[in-house]
Amino acid sequence: MRLTLKTGPEKAAEVYTGSAVFQELKTWLGNLSSVTDSIFILTDKKTRSFCLEHLTSVVPSLQLAEVLEIPAGEKNKSLKSAEHLWNILAGKGASRSSLLINLGGGVITDLGGFVASTFKRGIPFIHIPTSLLGMVDAAIGGKTGINLGDIKNQVGTFHHPDAIFIHTGFLGTLDSYGLLSGFAEIIKTALVADIVLWEKLGSIRLQDLLNRQEDEAIWEDLVSASVAIKCSIVEQDFREKNLREILNFGHTIGHAFESLSLQKNRNPLSHGHAIALGMICESYLSTVKTGLNSKDRDAIIHMIFPDYEYYPLHGEDLDFLMDFIGHDKKRTGSGSRFSLLKSPGNAISGVPCEAGEIIESIDFYRTLER
Repeated sequence: MRLTLKTGPEKAAEVYTGSAVFQELKTWLGNLSSVTDSIFILTDKKTRSFCLEHLTSVVPSLQLAEVLEIPAGEKNKSLKSAEHLWNILAGKGASRSSLLINLGGGVITDLGGFVASTFKRGIPFIHIPTSLLGMVDAAIGGKTGINLGDIKNQVGTFHHPDAIFIHTGFLGTLDSYGLLSGFAEIIKTALVADIVLWEKLGSIRLQDLLNRQEDEAIWEDLVSASVAIKCSIVEQDFREKNLREILNFGHTIGHAFESLSLQKNRNPLSHGHAIALGMICESYLSTVKTGLNSKDRDAIIHMIFPDYEYYPLHGEDLDFLMDFIGHDKKRTGSGSRFSLLKSPGNAISGVPCEAGEIIESIDFYRTLER
C-alpha cells in the first residue's frame, strides 16, 4: 500500500506498507542518490541488535551509512540526547543535503524527527518504525518531540518526514508487552474514527493474536487500516487545531499514569499500557459528558482487561495525576479539555471537564481493581 500524506502545497510524505516495502525503499533511495551527500541511521542499542542487520542486508546501499546509536528507553528522549546527536552530525559534516533514517520505535522517531527538523533548520529524514506503536502512531503524522523532565513531548515541532516505510515483519522481534503497547493505539484509532475496525477488533481474541506476531497478513491488515485512518485525519488537520485532537482520546489521563509510573519507579508502564488505562477513565468521562452509553463503556473495559494489567494507585498518587493533568499541553486557561466518545467510532474534541469530574473518573477506575 502506498499513501501520500499531504500537509500543504509544498510538503507531502509518502507512506509505504506491504511485502514490497524494501523494494520501494531501494527505489526511493536510488532516486535521491544524486542530491544526498551522506546518510545517517539513528537507532538504539536494542533495535540495532534485532533490526539493523536485516535492513542493511535487504538494502545493501545502507551498509555505507553512518550509524548513530543511543541507549534504549523513554528517558533518552531528552534535550541531552538531542544535543548529543546534533554535535555528532555537526562533527561528521552533515549538511542540508544529508539524510537521517530513524530506525526504531516511538522514542527514535520522535527524537530523530526533532533532531532532523531542527539541525541546520531542517534536513531530510525518513522513518522506518520497528515497533507496533511506531507503525500505527508515533511515525505517522509529523509530530516530533522530546520530553521535558518527566513531562512527555513538551518540546517539539510539526514536521513531516519525507517518507515512511513500514515493514510488519519487524513485529516478530517484539515480545507480547511491546505488541500490547502498540495495540492500544489501534484500539484508540478504531474508537475515535472507525466503527468497522472496532467491530473487527471485537471479534479477535487478543492473546491468540499476540501469539501470532509473525503472521504478517493479519498484522498487515490491522496496521494498514490504522495508518489509513490516521493519515486521513492528519491530512485534514496537520497542526491539531480541531479534528486531529480526537486522536488524544485516552492520552490526557494516560500520560499522567505513564509519568506517575516512571517517576515513582514502580513497575513503569509502557506508553500503550498507560493509554489503555487512560481510555478506561476517559470512557467513564464520556458517559458523563458526551453520551457514551454504559454498555459501550463496559465493552471498552472488556477489551482492555485482563490483557492490560490494572495499575494500583496509592497514597498521594491522585494529587500527582491531577497536577500532571493541570500541566497537559491540551489545557486552556479555562481548564482541561478532553477528546471523548459519543459512541464507538465517533469522537468529539475540546470537551471541558472540571477537576471533580476527572477525579470521579479516576475513582471509577479504582473500583475495577481485581
